[in-house]
Amino acid sequence: MKWLVFVGIAVGILLIFTATYAISNALDKKRRPKTTTLAPDDDPQFLRDLREKLNGQNPEPDSDQEPKGDDDSKQ
Repeated sequence: MKWLVFVGIAVGILLIFTATYAISNALDKKRRPKTTTLAPDDDPQFLRDLREKLNGQNPEPDSDQEPKGDDDSKQ
């Protein structure tokens, strides 16, 4: 009988804490501003700026030169 009373009180306290947490969380969600995070790789302006920056740093290689590397066909 003592265990039943103890379990009842423990469950009651747990329910009070759970309800308090749920209510405060719901109220905080309403107060928070709605924002959307845009990753840099999804931002068109960022991609344009990056492309211009990279094109300015790496000039195009000459098309007359053969690519460097191992060529197995010339043995």
